[in-house]
Parts: sequence; C-alpha cells; structure tokens
Amino acid sequence: MKVFIISMRNLILGGIVFLVALVAGIVLLVKDPLSVSDSYRPSDPTTSVTATAPMNQPAGSEKPALNMEVKMDGTTAEVSLLTENFTFVQENGELAEAPVFGEGHAHLYLNGEPKGMIYQPEFLLKKLPKGEHEIRVELNYSNHLPYKVEATKKIVVK
Repeated sequence: MKVFIISMRNLILGGIVFLVALVAGIVLLVKDPLSVSDSYRPSDPTTSVTATAPMNQPAGSEKPALNMEVKMDGTTAEVSLLTENFTFVQENGELAEAPVFGEGHAHLYLNGEPKGMIYQPEFLLKKLPKGEHEIRVELNYSNHLPYKVEATKKIVVK
C-alpha cells in the first residue's frame, strides 16, 4: 500500500509539472511578437547592421519635423501625423537599399510597446481598452534607423 501512495504522489507532481509546462508553452505561442522593451535602435554601436543611414544631412535640407493630432471616437483613435520635410514611402522588403534623406516610415508605440510600422500619415487605433494611454510615433529611414524625431500624445478612453 505504501508503494502506491508514493507512486500516486509522483503521478500528481508529474501532472502538475506537465500542466505548468503546457501553460507556459501556450503563453509563448499567443504572446505578441512585437512585445519588446526597446525600438529598433541598436544599443551597442558594434552591432552589425547591413544598411546605414546617411552620415550627414544633405546641404540645404532641413531635418524632418513631426506633429500628431488624435481624435477619439469611442474606443477608436483617429491619428493624423503632420510632417515637414518628410515623405512616407512604402516598404519594398529590401533593407539593402540606400535610405533617402526625408523619406521613410514611422514606428508606432502604444504605452511603450511597439505596435507596428506606419506608411501613411493617417491611421486608426481600434478597440483601445478603457483608461489612459500614450501614443508615440517616431520617424525612421527606410532601413528602420531613426531620424530621432518623434511625437507623443496621451489619450483617455472612456
């Protein structure tokens, strides 16, 4: 009888370990793949990047500027990006292409979490949960390196 109690204990512990591993695997599968704590900026200057940003701003050109307007409609935020000296261009899938000063796309962050890339000056954020949120948009070259130009707005969803 004692052997059965020890085996039952091992069976229960094994089942608990199996359930914990199963739950951890499911969480990893459904976790947002963009859930990282930093943007695409390499933190280490020795990091290998295949494409580089222009070393200098072309003579006679001004650095891009960005302003953001947000209109709330229920749980949807209508975002308009107002830029100067910057043109949104579509990604063609090749990072080896030389970036052009004054052209690129934007990276979108909601509450500090990256949510995607923006290729046009107007977009919608739908089904926002109730509460206060921070929307941050940063302008980037076509190879994802930042212009170091960004705009931030705080919104409240009621």
